[in-house]
Amino acid sequence: MNVGRMIDNAIAVVAPTHGARRMAARIGVEQIRGYDAAARNRKTKGWKRPSTSQNAENARAIRLLSASAADLFRNNKYAAAGLRHYVGAVWGDGIAPMVSHPDPVVQQLAQDDWDRWAESRVGDQVDWYGHGKLICRGMIGPGESLTQWSPGRDGEPDGTVVGLEGEYLDETRTEQSGDARIIQGVEFRNRQRSAYWLFDEHPGDVIFSTSCTSRRIDARHIDHVFEKLTHTQARGVSRFAPLMMTLRDIGDIEDSRRLQEKVASCVGMILQSQPGSEVSPLVNNAEAQTDNRPDIETITPGMILRPPAGVTAHSFTPAPSNEGTNFIRQQLAAVSANLVPYHVLTGDVSQANYSGLRASLLSLWGQLDDDQQNTIIPQLCQPALDRRMQLLATRTGDRRFLQVRATWALPVRRHADPVKDLMAELIEIRSGLKLISRSLAERGINADEHMREIKRMNDLIDTLGLALESDPRRVTKSGVLQAATGYLLPKGEGEAAAAD
Repeated sequence: MNVGRMIDNAIAVVAPTHGARRMAARIGVEQIRGYDAAARNRKTKGWKRPSTSQNAENARAIRLLSASAADLFRNNKYAAAGLRHYVGAVWGDGIAPMVSHPDPVVQQLAQDDWDRWAESRVGDQVDWYGHGKLICRGMIGPGESLTQWSPGRDGEPDGTVVGLEGEYLDETRTEQSGDARIIQGVEFRNRQRSAYWLFDEHPGDVIFSTSCTSRRIDARHIDHVFEKLTHTQARGVSRFAPLMMTLRDIGDIEDSRRLQEKVASCVGMILQSQPGSEVSPLVNNAEAQTDNRPDIETITPGMILRPPAGVTAHSFTPAPSNEGTNFIRQQLAAVSANLVPYHVLTGDVSQANYSGLRASLLSLWGQLDDDQQNTIIPQLCQPALDRRMQLLATRTGDRRFLQVRATWALPVRRHADPVKDLMAELIEIRSGLKLISRSLAERGINADEHMREIKRMNDLIDTLGLALESDPRRVTKSGVLQAATGYLLPKGEGEAAAAD
């Protein structure tokens, strides 16, 4: 009991009316200041609200969630489509660095070295961008992926990458060992990741002949990619965790609806025997029926039944049900809010309109920005570039490569209305709100190479004396020749006309 209530009780002894007013006022204040979600009453009865950490919850659920997600991707069409489309949007054809350095020679050497390495086979059958796709798929689906760096074919460090699923981490290894704290296979020292405890083979593989004991791998050889939900989270959890039960229920409902439609397409029959036509119980039923006579208690679509003599058939048609369609659509809309737009997840555009499509894409782009800028680039792309520049500096002895910075060319984002969207972007560029290089980077294009290619093409056009409608130097947007630039006259005459 707090001091206020003690005073109220004391006052109530000598002045009951005044004490009652004080108690009523205090109760009213407490109700106003309280949170409904923090109350313990009939509304919150049955609401489990453990105050455990994210690591504690992951320890109990991470393996089963990963297995559940894998089963959904194999057998649930909506889960498979949502994962594939989101990975295609967030990674696409790859997130590539566009390096920069004050010295253009250093910049070009660094860019060429990265491109040559990234477009070669760096892992099992894939280049760097194929490896990144699998990493993103693991981050969104099961919840995490790891990249292990090892020496290349020529013996250089960090020349080969090996992609590992989260199951390679020894989740049973959670302990305090000296100044090291191990949480589900991730070792921390001074709150920094120092090592990973990994199996040599996947624990659930068809061949797992190696020892079940995990090995300690230094953290500098591992890039662990997952979405962090809390500051101290050690491992990732599937993005589909809140959606799994809904997706399973939708699949079960669709199975029952398909069976219902099959039954509705049949014509049911009631067979009624005429008096005196009953078969004698002394006759074997199996012998009474002919070999080619169908089971009269089972009907199939398109079935034609010839009832036996003395039996009258009365038909009835089961009425199809339209219930459930709106419910399934509503549940899929809730699923799509966590993944990709509804029309992308389902392929159903019957309920779509122009404004809705644009709004859904804007929401998707916000999710992509979050994953790309806060997870994929800092956890996967930037560490890879740093390793390559470190190797290049060691190989050449030029430490300027360690000063290389990068902007990132992201996958192209599709527009619902390209004309209007491009006009809006043009206005931003013309007003100085956006750089051309930034616009090109958002389309996955290296700005320097793109501008040099434009210069080369313009020089070729001028050499051949062409006047293309797509050339803004010669033709306006409406198709009129640009007289002010001197392109109306052949070369030489235009200069003379300008001098006059």
